[in-house]
Amino acid sequence: MTRALLLDVDDTLIDTRGAMVAAGVAAVAELWPRVRPEVHRAAAVHFQADPGGLFGRFTRGEMSFTEMRQARVADLLETFSLSDIDEVNARFEDAYAPAFTASVRVFDDVVPLIGVVSAAGIPMGLLTNSSSQYTRQKLEITGLAGAFAAVTTRDTLGFGKPDARAFHHACRLLGSAPADTTYVGDDIEIDALAARDAGLSAVWLEREPGDSYGASRANARGIPVIRSLSQVPALL
Repeated sequence: MTRALLLDVDDTLIDTRGAMVAAGVAAVAELWPRVRPEVHRAAAVHFQADPGGLFGRFTRGEMSFTEMRQARVADLLETFSLSDIDEVNARFEDAYAPAFTASVRVFDDVVPLIGVVSAAGIPMGLLTNSSSQYTRQKLEITGLAGAFAAVTTRDTLGFGKPDARAFHHACRLLGSAPADTTYVGDDIEIDALAARDAGLSAVWLEREPGDSYGASRANARGIPVIRSLSQVPALL
């Protein structure tokens, strides 16, 4: 029986991917205006995708959030042969931040889910690998601040998903045992499979179907695959 609901934040509740690409386009265009527009977008997509796995290193505690962001900017300069400029990291963040804020949006199925689960008296919490500052900002922008009984971020613990300790800590904050907690997230590895390994009831949110390998792995572990958060109440 589900006694608590734990949710991922980025690309589960909030379209963080879209906001990051929009902000990346704005920042690259401002700092390197002579670069072709198609390069602006390609660089922004590259920054968000993080092919070097730098965010994963932050998650594992190998670098700070600031170091991770600076490394991703350095990767942009090298990958797209962008000219180095004075105070590039500070200027990138100054251009990136307001564009990100303007682009952040919550998915349409989030508020209805919160309403249904709240009415059922089931406590809800968040577990994210992002920083507390960025998470707080995103929740405030989207009007979700205060909707959750607990918010657990990577920097408050020193480690993040897929570490089972992150899931267990979030469950303790909600006052529920892992076996009585359902976790919903969009990443098959660090959300669905990691939650199941940590002893929670896992649900994989695949908003855009196409990952057949991920679906087969979820099915093999008995993890429900959903396309919308509107499907969550029926699973609780």
